[in-house]
Amino acid sequence: MIKKSVTELQFVNSRSPLPTVEVDSQSMEDAGFSITRTVLEVLSRLAAEDASLRATLYLFGTVSVSFREPCWSEFLLVAGPEKVLSAVGASFERLPGVRSRFSDYVQSSQAARTFHVEDGRVWEKEDGSTWYSHSQQEAAVSEIVADEDEVEQEDFEEEEDWDAEDPEEQGADAVVVSSKKAARYRAARSDAKVSSIRLRIEEVFGLPAGSVALCGPDGRPLRGNAFIKTLRKRWED
Repeated sequence: MIKKSVTELQFVNSRSPLPTVEVDSQSMEDAGFSITRTVLEVLSRLAAEDASLRATLYLFGTVSVSFREPCWSEFLLVAGPEKVLSAVGASFERLPGVRSRFSDYVQSSQAARTFHVEDGRVWEKEDGSTWYSHSQQEAAVSEIVADEDEVEQEDFEEEEDWDAEDPEEQGADAVVVSSKKAARYRAARSDAKVSSIRLRIEEVFGLPAGSVALCGPDGRPLRGNAFIKTLRKRWED
C-alpha cells in the first residue's frame, strides 16, 4: 500500500456542477454487488490502460424518485475525461438487477471526494489528510489485505489490540478476526454504510451473501443505506 497526503495529489475540481451516475443502493444490495468494488474495478482498468489519466470521483447520497419510486440513491460525480463517466455508467448498467442511470448534474461541494485516479493508480481516502492506493497486484487479488493476525479495510479505522482470552472487555461494535491468542482489528467507520460493513463481514468470514444482519436493540435489522453511526447511536440510547 502507498500513502500520500492530500497536498501530493492533483485532484480534479470544478466550480460547475458535475455529471453523475445515479445508482439505487438497495438494488445493489439486493443483487449482491458493492458500489465501492464496482467503481474500483472500472477505475483500476482505466488507470492501467492510461497512466496519464487524472480524474476525481465524488459521492453524494440522497432520497430520489428517478426510478419511479422513492429510494436511496448514490450519485457518483465524475470530474475528468468523459470516458471515465461513460465507463463508470456502463459498469453499473452491466450488473443484473441493478438500477442505474446517467443523472442530474450536482455541485461537488455537496458531495464527498471519494476516489481519485493519478499516476496509473486508483487512490482512496483514508482520512482528512491522507489517501492510499493498493498496487495493481494487490487490487487484483482482493480489496481486503489480510495476514495471520491483521485485516485492513477502507471501511474500518482506529486499529487496536484485542485479547482473545478476554472478549467481554472489548466493544460490541468491532469486527474481530483472531488467529492465535491475540488479533488486531479496526472499528467500523462511523460514515460507513451498514450494507458495506455487512458485505465486509461476509467476505472476511466466508459467509453466504445476505446471511449477516446488523440489528438495533429491538432486534430489527437496519436498512443498508443507514450509517454505522446510526447503529451505534441506537445502542447507546
